[in-house]
Amino acid sequence: MDVLMITVFVSLLLVVGGLVLFFVRQRAGDFDHGDRLSLLPLADDPQGDPEPEAKTQEP
Repeated sequence: MDVLMITVFVSLLLVVGGLVLFFVRQRAGDFDHGDRLSLLPLADDPQGDPEPEAKTQEP
């Protein structure tokens, strides 16, 4: 029964620690640009000159 109490205590410490870290990072503004970053892979590639093809040397 002692092991169960220790497991519950450690689990609660982990949950509280995770919540504290989440709210600290939230307050610091780390998640403000999450929407923009999630849409970034859907953006069109910039149009420009394609990379020049590598020239092969013929013997």
